[in-house]
Order: sequence, then structure tokens, then C-alpha cells
Amino acid sequence: MPGITREAVQAWLPRIALILAFGGCLTSTWLLLVDTNIWLAVFCTLFALRYVRLFGHLIGYWCYRPPPVNPDPSFTRKDVTVILPTIDPNGPDFQECIRSILTNGVASIIVITVGAELKAECRRVLGALVPEAGETSLRVSAIAKPSKRRQINHAMPHITTAITILADDHVFFPTPNFIPAVLAPFDNKKVGVVATKKRVRRTTPGKWTWHSIVNFIACNYLERHNWELRASNAIDGGVFVVSGRTAVYRTDLLADRELLHGFCEEKFFFGRFELNPDDDNYLTRNTLEKGWLIRFQDTEDATIETTLGEWPKINGQLLRWARTTFRSNPIMLRNPDFLYRYTWSAFQVYLAGMLNFAALWDALLIFTLVRASQAASTFSAAVVVFLVLWIIATKAIKLIPHFYRHPADVGLFVFQVLFAYVHSFFKLWALVTFWDCGWSGRNLDDVNVDENDNDVTAFEVVAV
Repeated sequence: MPGITREAVQAWLPRIALILAFGGCLTSTWLLLVDTNIWLAVFCTLFALRYVRLFGHLIGYWCYRPPPVNPDPSFTRKDVTVILPTIDPNGPDFQECIRSILTNGVASIIVITVGAELKAECRRVLGALVPEAGETSLRVSAIAKPSKRRQINHAMPHITTAITILADDHVFFPTPNFIPAVLAPFDNKKVGVVATKKRVRRTTPGKWTWHSIVNFIACNYLERHNWELRASNAIDGGVFVVSGRTAVYRTDLLADRELLHGFCEEKFFFGRFELNPDDDNYLTRNTLEKGWLIRFQDTEDATIETTLGEWPKINGQLLRWARTTFRSNPIMLRNPDFLYRYTWSAFQVYLAGMLNFAALWDALLIFTLVRASQAASTFSAAVVVFLVLWIIATKAIKLIPHFYRHPADVGLFVFQVLFAYVHSFFKLWALVTFWDCGWSGRNLDDVNVDENDNDVTAFEVVAV
């Protein structure tokens, strides 16, 4: 039909789906059941609130199509600079991280650390990799105190390429085709950021050891993120966050003075607390607020690997990520333009992320079904068992890609189910301690600082 564009259909379809799913379904449920079995009406309401999101995301997941790599792309490897903030250049992953980036032949790598001592260590590590650098320039600098936000800000004035990648110091670009894959969505001039697919290295598939179980749970934590990103991005273009593990930006977007000032000075809770974490959430919000599109590139070539699942470090990481949800999501939900443009993501990603306590929802579903059966004098244990099996089965859907790669892990699925309920208590504690904005999972207090060293911020070229 004339005048109806694909963008208009994509914008209105989620709104219509929400109206039909919640308005139509719940209205008819209460009209039919309120006078006969109120507990059944409550159960149906909870079931709809719990699973409309899953059904919608299933549709989005299967409708998703990644932007293809263009034979004549808008940008190439030589248009890319990678910023790598680090406070652990001697860690087991840092050197491999740099090597994997070098295999992709980017124009430049800028490492930003903290203090003169770590700067010297970074220079030593980079110096050893000069023979492998090819045409990639290697530069290192530092700031006085540890702050990922300020480390990124320190590097931005030195970016001369059109594309900037922000990467953690423990991620790996597994294939030389990574850069072309993540640059493909930028052929659309409205795209400002590309989110990469994330995968945790599986160390011991199928092993029933504590280390293996924690690593398995960590793998699925990011696997679920990939599933959510793919689904919501296909439905209305929204994402819950472009992960700071590896994110690809147009430099024009990232170098904006106003954005960088707010990035370094962000505070929350009426300006009482300064934020150091939540950096990727801030950049995601500002990208959407400024009207740029975000694309999630779900291809094997666009997949980064990372290490995750070290005990007990993961406890602090889970708390930090959960606190981020309660600090960041309300900011987006109070933005009317975001609610209008990204209706599905607003309610089924951002709001749902704050309300999704699996232990509470699943307990209420079972309780109300039992009461509904008792009220109808037709109680059957088989119905309850079927509901329990349904609940467990739905928790496996997002993990299918992991089990496809590691079939030996299928037997460990029971631990993922248990983690879903344990994580509810992590989230509850994160909610009541949301004001804690420390970088839990990493001890920044151990980093040596050089507040009086004026030379530490100078940029040093290791390889040209």
C-alpha cells in the first residue's frame, strides 16, 4: 500500500501485539471467568504476563536477519580503531586479546591503563607484539585513577578513524572476518552502534565439577543475552544494552562533547552517587535518545569470545549487573519518546527485566493453578506436574544454541534451572542495595595510582 513503509510496520506491529495480547486476552479472561472461578482468572492473567514476552520473542528470534557483508562496504578494517581500557596487562588474557585484534588488521589499537607502573607493563606487552602488528599502530597511555569511563574519554581525542570499537581486555576476536562482519550494518547510515554476539569459552563440557558448573552457568548467562538481543532487535530495533565487552560505534556519535561530559560525570539517585559502572548502559541510552539505530549482528563471524565464570568473582559480577538493571532501566522508562518508538522493548525488555523474579512468578503460577483446581473441585496432580514441566521446558529454549555446540552439557541443565531461582535472590539483594555503585567483581583499590605524575597521561607510540 502507498505510504506504508517497512519502518512504519515495524513500529506499529509491537504495539498492536501488546494490545491484542494483554488487552484482548486478559479482558476476555476476566469477563468469562470472574464470576465462575476467580483463581483461574488470576492464573490466566499471571500466565499471560509471564509468557506473552516469550511467545513474542520467539517470533522475533525467527524473523531476525543479520545485515549481510557488502562486497563494496562503506567502511573497511582501515577505518577502525580499538580502544582497550585495562588495569591488568599481566593477566592471562590480555596478550591473547591484543593478538586476536591484530589478526583483524585494524588501523590502530589504543591501550589506556592507570598509573606509570601499569603503563610501563602495557608498553612491554605491546612491544613484544610489534612483529605481529603489521600496519596496525599501537599506542599506550594512562590516567591517574581507575575509571573505565575516563579511560575511554582520555582516548577519544586521539581517534582519527570513522569507526571506534570499545573492547574489554579479556575478549577475543576469534576469526579474521570479525571486522567486516561487524561493519556490515553501518552500510545503513542511520545505524550508530553495532552490538556483537558474545560467547563464554567453555572449558570442561559435561564435567560435574564446581568449576565446570559455574562456567556452564556463565556460558548460558551470555547465551540468554544473545537470544534476548536478537529477538527484541528484530521486533522494534530495541536492545536492553550494547554490552561494553565489545561494542562498535560511529566515531562521530562517540566523540560528541556533550555525550562524553555526561559519560564521565553521570550521577544517580538525585545526584548523590557518581557512577563508575553502567558505562555501556549510558552509551546505549544516549544512542537511542539521539535517534541513532542500534543493530545486533548475530553471525558466527561477529561473535566475540570471553572468559567468565571464575568463582567467587562471578558473585560480585552478578550483583553489579543486577544493580545496573534497577539503576538504568527506570531512566529509559520515563522517556515518552522511547516508550513510543520502542514499545515492545520498553515493556517486554526494560520493565520485564526489573520484574522478572523467577522464584516469585513460578511459585505464584503453581499456587494459583492449585487454588483454581480446588475451587472447581477438579484438582489433579497431573495438571500441576504438566505446569512444572512447562516451566522447566521454557527455561531450556534460550539455551538450545549452547546445547547444540556442547551436547555433553545437557545433563547439567538442572543446575541452570536452580540458578534461575537462586538468581532471583541475587536480584532482590541488588534491588535493596542499588545505591552500591562499586565495581564488584574487580578490586580497583589494589591499582597503584599516580596523582602527581604529569607524564602518565602522555601517549606513547609503540608501533606505527
